[in-house]
Amino acid sequence: MSARSPFYGRFTRRIGAARLAAALPHVPAGARVLDVGCGLTDLPGRLLSYVGCDRDPDVLRLQRSRFPFSNFFEWDFERGVAPSPLAEKGPFDVVLLLAVLEHVAESRRVLGWAADLLAVGGKAIVTTPHPHGRLALEAGAALGLLSSHAHEEHKDLLSRKDLESAGRSAGLCLISYRRFLLGMNQLAVFSR
Repeated sequence: MSARSPFYGRFTRRIGAARLAAALPHVPAGARVLDVGCGLTDLPGRLLSYVGCDRDPDVLRLQRSRFPFSNFFEWDFERGVAPSPLAEKGPFDVVLLLAVLEHVAESRRVLGWAADLLAVGGKAIVTTPHPHGRLALEAGAALGLLSSHAHEEHKDLLSRKDLESAGRSAGLCLISYRRFLLGMNQLAVFSR
């Protein structure tokens, strides 16, 4: 059993790959990228300028051992603004929030704190499950097809209207939106 096992279900990697396939075309070449709630990603090996942060110290420990030359910071993004050492790495051209906002009670506030780290003209790229996928998420987690760990942390599934409203509250403008994975997930790209 690998160290990643508690964080993965049978289809977790495929869903993560679909999130990246939706999000990465919106990341300009050479962009300075902050990955909020980075989890166990391979992005440090794929992006030229990458900084990851997560609120789970076990995830960060694993990521630091996998990518010793990348920067990772602990940030409980639900509790407050980014810690100074992380904020000093910015501003960022892109802030990724992939499968993050459904795990926080105050998505508007978290998106706002992330937006504060963006350069003028920067992009916040968000993916979340769509509310229409709730039953599939619950069944997938119960059957071990999806991460039960992640599912247990879901606070709310946001609609397009919820995402647009959260973006406006954060001073961001929605510039692209689409659903993927049979409409059960969604991508929202915001500009500052």
